[in-house]
Amino acid sequence: MNYKKIANEVIENVGGKENIASAVHCVTRLRLVLKDTTKYDREVIENIEGVKGVFFNGGQLQIIFGTKTVDLVHAALMEILDIKESSLADVKSAANKNQSKIKQMFKAFSDIFVGLIPAIVGCAMILGLRSLFLTEGLFGLEGTLADTYKWANDTASFLNIIATGLNFLPVFIAYSATKRFGGNPALGIIIGLILVHPDLGNIFEYLQGTATNVEYWNLLGITVPAVAFQGGIFPAILTSLFLATFEKFITKHVPQVLSFVLVPTLTIIVSSLALFIVFGPLGDVIASSLGYVCELLYVKIGVIGAFAFAALLQPLVITGTHHAIGGIEAQLIAQTGFNYIQPLWAVSIIAQGGACIGMFLLAAKKSKLREVSVSSFIPTLVGVSEPAIFAVNLKDSIVPFLCAAIGAGFGGVYMKLLDVKALGFGLTGIPGVTIVNPPVIIHYLIGNLIAFVLPIVFLFIYHKIKGVQGIDNSKAKAA
Repeated sequence: MNYKKIANEVIENVGGKENIASAVHCVTRLRLVLKDTTKYDREVIENIEGVKGVFFNGGQLQIIFGTKTVDLVHAALMEILDIKESSLADVKSAANKNQSKIKQMFKAFSDIFVGLIPAIVGCAMILGLRSLFLTEGLFGLEGTLADTYKWANDTASFLNIIATGLNFLPVFIAYSATKRFGGNPALGIIIGLILVHPDLGNIFEYLQGTATNVEYWNLLGITVPAVAFQGGIFPAILTSLFLATFEKFITKHVPQVLSFVLVPTLTIIVSSLALFIVFGPLGDVIASSLGYVCELLYVKIGVIGAFAFAALLQPLVITGTHHAIGGIEAQLIAQTGFNYIQPLWAVSIIAQGGACIGMFLLAAKKSKLREVSVSSFIPTLVGVSEPAIFAVNLKDSIVPFLCAAIGAGFGGVYMKLLDVKALGFGLTGIPGVTIVNPPVIIHYLIGNLIAFVLPIVFLFIYHKIKGVQGIDNSKAKAA
């Protein structure tokens, strides 16, 4: 494979060197930010050697080459362009300039959680391990391991302590959000610590009317309950946005000689007032509203709501509005210790992989569609659905995508009926097993199997009815 030739063909068909603002690559995709997004020829690019799919998303032209190949193509591209190496963050920043304010908002929301996911996943896995010691009936015991053996009880207690990160999630959120919005992350940590301060009352007890001896403050003539915001994901994000904005403002207006003292002092005081008076209560309203919608879909409507929830997650991925779901998952974990959305994410992604395999089985032998289908299926096993969606399931027809969405819906129904929940978020597919509540791991696997198989069945039924055999990837009109 001539990587320099491939790179030249890419450049030629995206409007030339002068039309490429920046370029970077991830595990499987070459990501280009174009100055004029009307100048690329998708059909020609799709037929370049090594290309497995092309789609435009998040302000970036993303060309799927697959692992290792993308590294070599990118290296050849950068040599030809002779431009400074860009980071993924640089490309995203450049791409954001071409996005609407709403998409930028969702993107910022996503960025807050991306860097925190490893810590959240690690703590959730530790809690999952702890639950093995505290679940009755495991290992043939009548009670739990912790009840039977002192070493098991001590281990469970130790694991609970080292998984403490989930108890202080608002601190991490405030740190990450303040950093994302351009503020001093150290000040964000202070706001996060205020959110969970042990001397403050419990917000959940206060809202439920069960709190006793709640102190009230008079702040700027406003009566404010002295309660913390345990699990306050949205209060943390809103206050961090205010903090970063106010810090920039005050830095410009305070004399340089006094800025070292006055900027952090005023920022902490004003941001804390804003937290208790405005953004704490507002954040709770947002969290309650989103929680009500999720509860309506998943709890009150039951299996129908679970079907709709799981079926609609991947359409949200296409629009880019799925980034807000991470905040809801974090809120669920903070409030209940469990996350019922993660299993729905899992079935929605693996169903797209099932549709890829369905298209592989229906494709003509030795066709390019077979190669692309398999390479696009593999990432769904680890929770990445975009290659499957854009390179196969929406490439020539919406039918494979719809079959996957319906299959995901039935997988979601199974997860609902068997009460499958996770202890964290950010991992699905095979890695997702590690954060599923241990007593229901088998049902997590079965639910994913259902979501994987059904799109294949639906595609075969559809093509049997249509009377089409051996899809040619060049057009795939019947797909």
